[in-house]
Amino acid sequence: MATLSYSYKDKALLIDEVKERIMRQTLEALFFEDIIKATKTGTDWFFNGKSAKGDIIHYSCKADVKWSFGRIKIEKKSIKREGEEFTNLYLFLEEIIQNNVTGSYTSQFIHELLETLVKDHQSKQFQVDQIPEQDKYYEVLESHMVDGHPYHPSYKSRIGFSLADNFDYGPEFNQEVSIYWVAVNEQLIDVNTLKKMSFEEIIKHHVTNEDKYRFLQVLKEKGCEEKNYVFLPAHPWQLENKILSLFVQQLIDKDIVILGTANSTYRVQQSIRSLSHRENAEAPYIKFPLSITNTSTSRILAHHTTQNAPLISDWLNKIIQDDSLLKKEKFQILREVMGISFRYDKLNPIQYDMTYGTLGAIFRENVSTYLEDNEEAWPLNALSHTQKNGEPFIKAAIEQYGVEAWSEALIKVVTFPIIHLLFAHGIALESHAQNIILVVENNFPKRMIIKDLHDGVRYTPDQLLKPDWEPKLNPEPESHRKFNRYSFIQAKDAAEVRDYTYDAFFFICMTEICYTFEKFGLSEIDFWSRCVKTIAAYQHDHPEFKERFEMFNLFSEAALIEEMTKRRIYGDGQLYFRKTKNPLLLTWSEMNGKK
Repeated sequence: MATLSYSYKDKALLIDEVKERIMRQTLEALFFEDIIKATKTGTDWFFNGKSAKGDIIHYSCKADVKWSFGRIKIEKKSIKREGEEFTNLYLFLEEIIQNNVTGSYTSQFIHELLETLVKDHQSKQFQVDQIPEQDKYYEVLESHMVDGHPYHPSYKSRIGFSLADNFDYGPEFNQEVSIYWVAVNEQLIDVNTLKKMSFEEIIKHHVTNEDKYRFLQVLKEKGCEEKNYVFLPAHPWQLENKILSLFVQQLIDKDIVILGTANSTYRVQQSIRSLSHRENAEAPYIKFPLSITNTSTSRILAHHTTQNAPLISDWLNKIIQDDSLLKKEKFQILREVMGISFRYDKLNPIQYDMTYGTLGAIFRENVSTYLEDNEEAWPLNALSHTQKNGEPFIKAAIEQYGVEAWSEALIKVVTFPIIHLLFAHGIALESHAQNIILVVENNFPKRMIIKDLHDGVRYTPDQLLKPDWEPKLNPEPESHRKFNRYSFIQAKDAAEVRDYTYDAFFFICMTEICYTFEKFGLSEIDFWSRCVKTIAAYQHDHPEFKERFEMFNLFSEAALIEEMTKRRIYGDGQLYFRKTKNPLLLTWSEMNGKK
């Protein structure tokens, strides 16, 4: 690991900063999801913890209930214990969570928060003061997005990674990563590609002729001539920590053969398990299974999702190419051109359970495929990013055009495709900011591209605009449904489809952007007014979808938000969703003089 030049004083300041964020973000979620209660006097909030002896401990903070979904925003450095300023995260977790909240998974939740502390503190030590101009393009910007999830308390837990692993494979450290390739007996592998693409033309971007020659020599030297193999990439951490042990019998039987690394090097994207080729700008990105837990989710790649990825991409691309409005907006998706997975159903049930989702890959188009001259691509969460020097990433762009013009363009650019897919086609996308790419020209919002589609789509078949185009997807096995009850594509009704857009796009993504624009003088109400006007203008211009505006009503009082923190504390025995203040409805009512 690299030697740091920070002083002990600097490190202490950094770790206090991380502790304070974890406490603040945890409290915001606990308050919002009604896990703990507070009494309020203006912006002064009072709440209780409990000592190990059972004594009541008095806490306070300064907080606001925001117009945006009633989200709670706690003022930085305002948390106090017994009237004194407070940064002791360990005591906070003991008194606020461990002794105060009854849940089957409180210990695991605390563990995730403490892992977030050490991983985020490590990354803070490497954060540059200001993002250099030469780094302001998509792949490198991904490495500069160090903040993690803006709502989830365990925003950087990466459970399974040591600090050395985190340094080697965390996106913030921008390390050169070499990926391994393994040969898998073709009878134990499933491959699916886009209709007009082949395995060979996709792989050639990553495995050169020289690499291929070396790999074939390895197979020859190991006496593997009697079997036919498929080459499959493997993340180096996954290979060392999972594949070598979980597939020991297949390695002995030469059904899996470790070939070594290719000559190419890769850059880690902010999702951690997706890597981009450093030299070949046309090479598809590769998404790997990574058996760690991050933001409370295991990052495996289920077999059915790898096989569905190209099917969903072909389907969505067909819709986009047939849709004059989406073509006019130049909306694009990064198609998932190929999915590869080990066939776990060929294994003994014991090994099936141990290996499920651990060996496979999804290949996703490179954003450069869709960029025109003079265009740049930014991860959408770059808009909410504050650099280490305290300056917002978008400050120069806002100063160039003014917050009024820039925000109006941004809201239209990102909202139109999302609501058109919902209203016209009955399709919701998991459109949080990490999945959205903003295309700008001369720092001004121009259009959007969306990615991560294999399990980030939701619809009900009978409410699709073109139901006969629906792809025949590989169903998730019963074991997967038990493993992740929140992961499904076909919904039961239109409300579930609407809420998928409402939750990911408006509750998380747009609310954080709203907070950013507040720093530049645009109020929350003004921001949501612009969102409402965009939706209302769309509905005015497309009366042919009037019935569907009611079916997928974004102005509903009944829209639901997933309670992510309850899941971590109480488990997945039931689904946790809640009604909350809908800023779209509230703003629409204000604009129309209704109460």
